[in-house]
Amino acid sequence: MDSILPNQTLLITGDRIEFVGATTDLNPTYEVVNGEGKYVIPGLIDTHIHPYQSKNDLLLYLANGITHVAIMNSWDGLYLKWREEAKNGGLSPDIFVAAGPMNTARDIRSKIYGRLGPIPVYNDPETTQRAVREFKALGYDGLKAYSLDRENYLALSEEAERQNIPMLGHVTPAISLSELFESNQSQIAHVEEITKAIEREFGGRSKIYYENTEAYLDFVRAKADEIAVLLKDKDITVSTTIDVYPRAKAQDLDLNSYLKSIELEYLNPGILEGSIFNPGWLPGGNRYEDPWNTDPEGIKRAELYWDTYTEAVNIMTRALFRNKVRVTVGTDAGNPGIIAGFSMHDEMEQLCRIGIDELDVLKAATVQGSQWLNAGSGGIAQGQQANLVLLDANPLNDIRNTRSIHGVLIKGKYLCKSQLDELLARVRNANRESRKVSITQYLE
Repeated sequence: MDSILPNQTLLITGDRIEFVGATTDLNPTYEVVNGEGKYVIPGLIDTHIHPYQSKNDLLLYLANGITHVAIMNSWDGLYLKWREEAKNGGLSPDIFVAAGPMNTARDIRSKIYGRLGPIPVYNDPETTQRAVREFKALGYDGLKAYSLDRENYLALSEEAERQNIPMLGHVTPAISLSELFESNQSQIAHVEEITKAIEREFGGRSKIYYENTEAYLDFVRAKADEIAVLLKDKDITVSTTIDVYPRAKAQDLDLNSYLKSIELEYLNPGILEGSIFNPGWLPGGNRYEDPWNTDPEGIKRAELYWDTYTEAVNIMTRALFRNKVRVTVGTDAGNPGIIAGFSMHDEMEQLCRIGIDELDVLKAATVQGSQWLNAGSGGIAQGQQANLVLLDANPLNDIRNTRSIHGVLIKGKYLCKSQLDELLARVRNANRESRKVSITQYLE
């Protein structure tokens, strides 16, 4: 997928592309979708989402042209059930499910949270390796390392290799980048995991904010290409999620204005309003909000913090693309400020905003995501799975044109614009009916 090919006909049989080329000789039994003046791209792939049990999010992904998602946490087998329903023809993107996140925590509070909450605790290698075998037996697609200590990280790495199951996720603070390169971890869940490792090498966050920001950014610039080359050599995939940080800054500095700027009516009310384990997105619960930071100096320091953090991530992201690392587009959808489905377009636009070419962004959002997932659906060629998006405008001219969705094919089933709009309406109406806290002030 390096250019737009004009006047092409696609023939779809079942869930596969049967033919791509210039022809007008069609079997009359084919259902015809008129794509004159339109543009076909592979289905978009979001390689980092958190649905937090909100099944209606799957409809938001389809309505936004996303035909494959990677759920980067497990929830008592729920997402495995969703994955099987998708495989059996359910109205859903294809689904990859990672087990975990796998975390080490030895204090009493973390142990209680790990027992009762969504993040289990793995404090000894035997338990960690037994969990790997159990996750493999349950059919998970990968294992997400989170904040493991060094001993348990290495135990996970060893057992993942023995069980032939991919090891994914964070670069735990307990290991260095050099140790990462010697492990069996084949994917990094966020670009920021790399910059945080550079941060630790620089001397820790206290050495950066707020006096040494330029020295730190120069340090990132000096290291970025060297690290990117090693990532490519080790065939480690990196998911982006870079739009999280400017959005975190916006929520920190003016949460009410930010909530008015996003597609809030499509957010599951349970996620918006929060729970004991996930406080929600609204004022008083949003983890990015600092309502007491109102003095000019405090605001200036907050802006400096977020701008430095964001720029470090952007420097590293540009180096990854420049050195041809396999980069996929992930959004961290479900976490504060990131709306499922819509966030894919936001993320691609942010990548272009920092200087990545539209073609490279589109490849990361389709071809490279499919390569990482081994999905067989990231291109437009004979034999590929028929996960496609029909657009009204050319995304290579402007990546914002990925929003101009005319229709979506998911495993060969065509959803026209009116059907996609109906999916959005169903989610919007279901949210309205289950809402406990009014959001009218944010929709005006």
